[in-house]
Amino acid sequence: MKNNLLLGSGNPGKIKEIKFYLEYFNLFTDRNIIDLSNFSDVGEPEENGSTFEENSIIKSNFFFKKTNCLTLSDDSGFIVEEMENFPGVKTARVAKEMGGEQKVVDYIFSKKTKKQKISATFYCSLSLVGQKINNVVTGKISGFIIPHKKGNDGFGYDPFFIPLHSKKTFAEMGNNQKMKLSHRFEAFKILSTIQK
Repeated sequence: MKNNLLLGSGNPGKIKEIKFYLEYFNLFTDRNIIDLSNFSDVGEPEENGSTFEENSIIKSNFFFKKTNCLTLSDDSGFIVEEMENFPGVKTARVAKEMGGEQKVVDYIFSKKTKKQKISATFYCSLSLVGQKINNVVTGKISGFIIPHKKGNDGFGYDPFFIPLHSKKTFAEMGNNQKMKLSHRFEAFKILSTIQK
């Protein structure tokens, strides 16, 4: 497992994006990129951190200990500052509990009934854990959540989020445009300055 880099995620959309960024920033070119499908019964960590950084590190540590592979994990989500940073580190969990992203967005707008868009910030924390490596970086991008889906591309909250200085949601953009504007891009940009 020495020359492998494990992507510590079971989310196919996230895996696809991470692979794009690894290639774009020319990272880990000396390693085989593998994901959790290469293993059986690895299990899932309990993501009980209070920040995106903590949850990302929990994931990387968990998968590194299980597989002995250098592990890159991502924890991402968004916060609405005027709702006490809801949904925050529980972004994915809240969507699961409420029955999907649209239900979460409906809930947000039910609290802000007179608004057509609500300020939000998306975060992505990346952690890299190995035998002698322990790095974590965070990228973020500000913009607005809108009440109804626009666009058919992307995954998660992409159809509901318009980044600042854009009129399109992530899901309305071409793949390359979205990839270079996202919170994940910002995180990989920082990672590329400390890791080759």
